[in-house]
Amino acid sequence: MARPSGKAQRIAALAELCRSGAIVHIADAARHTGASQITIRRDLDEGAEGLVCLGGYVMLALEGAEGYSLSAAQDREAEAKRAAAAEAAALIEPGDTVFIDCGTTTPHLAARIPQEAHVTVVTQALNIADAVARLAGVNLILLAGIYHRETGSFSSDEAVALLQRINLTKGFFSAAGVHETEGVTCFHFHEVEVKRAALARSRQRYLLCDPSKLGKLRPATYARLDAFDRWIGRPALPRR
Repeated sequence: MARPSGKAQRIAALAELCRSGAIVHIADAARHTGASQITIRRDLDEGAEGLVCLGGYVMLALEGAEGYSLSAAQDREAEAKRAAAAEAAALIEPGDTVFIDCGTTTPHLAARIPQEAHVTVVTQALNIADAVARLAGVNLILLAGIYHRETGSFSSDEAVALLQRINLTKGFFSAAGVHETEGVTCFHFHEVEVKRAALARSRQRYLLCDPSKLGKLRPATYARLDAFDRWIGRPALPRR
């Protein structure tokens, strides 16, 4: 009987780490498996079933599961997310105070913020904070509280209260579904209050999600579509 390959062993070890919905930093994953971060990224980029590496974190990719509700994105969807993030990044200007939501597209936006951007980033997402914390010229405000492994984000009454004292010039918001009648939705109710507070404090409001979210209905509605100034990544309208 053939022995499992090194890649198969690494993926099995990573799956065990993430089994209960945990989100594991890629550096910790590398130490656990004895592989380099580059090797782990390559393993997961090649389509490891059930796992993704997003924003420097390894996590489950289970649509609608009790654990983290992250779609195992196809290449087309990943390209759409990167394109939307590039469009969003072009809107950020020196002096801005921007809210960057948790989600699957927003880490691509955080990754595009350069050194010496001279902006303040406000977020409740651990992977967003990790992406910008080391950037010179970028101030970080982390909305902390109870950590939710299934979303890699924090929530608390204190986070909502802090948001109410921050003047956000731009807010970039994620969605797990955009429904015709129920509006913009997410999987988890603990996300709702922070999203709504940030939406209320943002001067310009952008929905940032790929076209596959259109028509999807998730458990928790946090806004109507007309609450946003623009949907970045919106499906193209059919030609008449």
